[in-house]
Amino acid sequence: MKKKVMLKEKLLRVSIGLIALFTATIFLVTNRNVNNLVEQNISAKLDSISSLGMEIIKSTYAGDWDVKNGKLFIGDNLVSNNFEALDAIKEKTGSLTTLYLGDESVATSVMDKNGERMHASKVSSQVAESVLTNGDAFEGTENVLGETYASKYVPIKDKMGQVIGIWFVGIPKSDIESQGGKIFEMMASIVVISILCGMLGCIILVIYSKKYLKDIDTLKVSFLGSNSNSKNAQQKVLTMSLLLIGTFIVIWVTIQGFTIGSVVNKIVDNNIKDMLNTGSELGYMLVDEKYKGDWSFFDNKLYKGTTPLNDNSMIVDTIGSNTESRSTIFMNDTRISTNILKTDGTRAIGTKASDEVIETVLKQGKEFTGETLDVDKKCITKYTPLKDSNGEIIGMWFIGVDKKFINNQIVGLRKPITQISIFAIIIAFITFLFLSRRMVSDVENFDVRLSA
Repeated sequence: MKKKVMLKEKLLRVSIGLIALFTATIFLVTNRNVNNLVEQNISAKLDSISSLGMEIIKSTYAGDWDVKNGKLFIGDNLVSNNFEALDAIKEKTGSLTTLYLGDESVATSVMDKNGERMHASKVSSQVAESVLTNGDAFEGTENVLGETYASKYVPIKDKMGQVIGIWFVGIPKSDIESQGGKIFEMMASIVVISILCGMLGCIILVIYSKKYLKDIDTLKVSFLGSNSNSKNAQQKVLTMSLLLIGTFIVIWVTIQGFTIGSVVNKIVDNNIKDMLNTGSELGYMLVDEKYKGDWSFFDNKLYKGTTPLNDNSMIVDTIGSNTESRSTIFMNDTRISTNILKTDGTRAIGTKASDEVIETVLKQGKEFTGETLDVDKKCITKYTPLKDSNGEIIGMWFIGVDKKFINNQIVGLRKPITQISIFAIIIAFITFLFLSRRMVSDVENFDVRLSA
């Protein structure tokens, strides 16, 4: 007796299986790429704090790193057991910092549960080998008093280029977990949306099979045949495959447009604001350490202590290169020092702040954070008022990120997801047609019943 096989049921099973596989593929690829984005931003923040923190320390204590009588110095300044700069960095950024002589800590902002500093702690053998022996930076995770930190260790070298110590920066796990909550929200949304779209697709396929396959009774169908019944069956199976692909596209577009678009934009937005806050706080600290004294306005120039900052590009270039941002010092509403270049390659000295910024920062004395048109580019920016010794606002401190950088992050996330999605759709389409052909073309062993 010939085996009776319900083609409609087989096609539906294949369809549901492919929908499940497609959903799982989107889920896994999205999860991996979003986590990569978060890790990249955490790494960028670590780099920024590490680089600017080191610049602040070197500006606080002028000279070269050195070891004297078993203690760490910068020039003639004792760094061992000197915590002022480290505590200031911790206060501004929430990150932990430590200076090591060899593999043993000599100055740290890390406190134990009793509020005492963690003296004489040592790095792991893995960190020691990478940093002290090989002279390479090391990034990883570090457990500090039971809490996990994203960490970076950088070699400290003397004037001869010999590695004599380590500079450590750690970002608390809570910073990363705040991103993790948004990722979980996105993953849950992907699952829910995929299930709903998949169910809708299955319902459409069931309705289609009942309506358009019920007129075909018992046939031996071959995709290689030329009779009218065979061609009719082929067309209907092809139409069913196109409906399946339509379901895939709906799932993909919905996830890309709603879930990824909404949640990823929030993640990137929070990362940019965090980058701006870190760059602004540490950048201002660096200016303060580099040029001691009050802000003042004299003879149409802006001074920090005794140093005029008009056309002084060294400090803004240092901050900009360490934070990958646009950095500017304003005298009132006018740029006097900046790393921003105009289209002709010259610095954008003399350009003005927007009316909105002037109203908020110069007139109301508040910080401004938001999107502005900055030297013909849309940027996410932060402006902070600069005050003289009498509390009068005489300028602004500015950090900005080109919005193109933000868009590139989002495009960089969407691109691999889109490529994998398109590839998965093509593979699913080919798989469905192949399995369908196998089901309806085996005329020797199957008597195919296409019934409602």
